[in-house]
Amino acid sequence: MRYRIEYAGGQCCNFANGRADLIEWLRLLEEETIADIRKLYKSGTSNSVMEKYGKYVGRGNK
Repeated sequence: MRYRIEYAGGQCCNFANGRADLIEWLRLLEEETIADIRKLYKSGTSNSVMEKYGKYVGRGNK
């Protein structure tokens, strides 16, 4: 599954391949303001999973 990490302002984003990669990105991006995390489907649709993974935002390597 692919995920798109969107930053505040909508100017930039990163992609993660799988849950483990997503969590690692969120740890690395601890100082960024993340606006949304979206799960991308093969059909081209996406849905927000910010509620599920929001607890990892800003945690760093704690």
